[in-house]
Amino acid sequence: MPNTWTHILFVDQLCERIERKDLLETSSLALHIGAQGPDPFFYHRFLPFLSAGDGEALGMQLHTQQCGPFLTDMIERGKEEKNTIQAYILGFVSHHYLDRVTHPYIHYHSGYEGNKHQELEVAIDTLMMQRVRNMKTWKIPVHKELKPDAIDSISHFLSDLIVEHYSDWSTDRAKKITKRSYKDMYLAQKLLFDPWYWKNKFLGAFVSSFSHQPLQDNRDYLNETKATWHHSATNDPSADSFLELYESAAKKGADLFTDILHYWSTPSQELLKAIEVKIGNISYDTGRPLEENQTNLYSSPIV
Repeated sequence: MPNTWTHILFVDQLCERIERKDLLETSSLALHIGAQGPDPFFYHRFLPFLSAGDGEALGMQLHTQQCGPFLTDMIERGKEEKNTIQAYILGFVSHHYLDRVTHPYIHYHSGYEGNKHQELEVAIDTLMMQRVRNMKTWKIPVHKELKPDAIDSISHFLSDLIVEHYSDWSTDRAKKITKRSYKDMYLAQKLLFDPWYWKNKFLGAFVSSFSHQPLQDNRDYLNETKATWHHSATNDPSADSFLELYESAAKKGADLFTDILHYWSTPSQELLKAIEVKIGNISYDTGRPLEENQTNLYSSPIV
C-alpha cells in the first residue's frame, strides 16, 4: 500500500477527475482521514514502551477478510449520512482501490523483512508528491491533514460496520480501538515529522523507515525503466510502472465515485448491485479475489 501522502493525493485527484472540487473545499479532512483506509489500526499503541494492542490484528482483518461486503455495506449506509461521513466513505473506498492495484508492486519491491515495506511506501510518497504537486514531503506536516476532529462520529460509524462483518469484535471494544487508532495515527505522524533531520539523526532506525526525507539515491522506485517484476502472490510478470498502476486505479476509482454519489442522491437497489459488482471481493493485500486464497510469497527487494 502507498503511504499517507499518496493516498491523500489519490483521493484528491479522484474528486478533481469527477469535477467535485467542492468536496475538497468542504470536507478535505474527512476525505483524507478516510483515505488512510484500515491503516490507522497499524498505529494502535505504537509507542515502544506500551504493550501491544489488538489494532494490528483488526487492520489485517479489514485488509484480507470480507473486503467487498464491508465496503458495499459502508456505501449503502452512507445514503443516510451527512457530508462528513460520506466524505470519509469516499476516502476509505479510494484507499481500497489504490491498495488492490499497487500492493503487489509494493510487496514485490520491498519484500517481507522488518520495515522495508514502509520504507518503500515513504519513498514513493516523496516522489509522487514532488512530481504531481511539486511538494517536499519532509517540509509539509502530513499530520495536519489527519486531525482527529471528527473522531467520535467516524469511530461510531466504523465500529458498527466492524461488528457487523467481523463477529469476534464487540461494539465497545471496536469503538475503543478505532478511536485510539485514529489518535495514535495522528500522534505518530506528528512525531515522525522531521524537517530538520535531527530525529532521524539521533533516533536512527526507530524513525528512518517511517519519516519522510529527501531521497539520497537514484533507485528506480517507480519502475520508470519498465523493468519486469512479478506479482507478489501469483508470480505473474509485469513491466508496469507505479505511475501506470496508479493511473489504472484512478480510472476505476473515478468511475466508482460517480456511481456512489449518484446512488446517494438517488438510491436504488439496481445501482447498489452495480456498485457491489464493480467492487467485487478483492483483498487489499494481494489484489486478488479472496476466494482464491492467495498469499504474498514473491519478492525482489529494491530497499
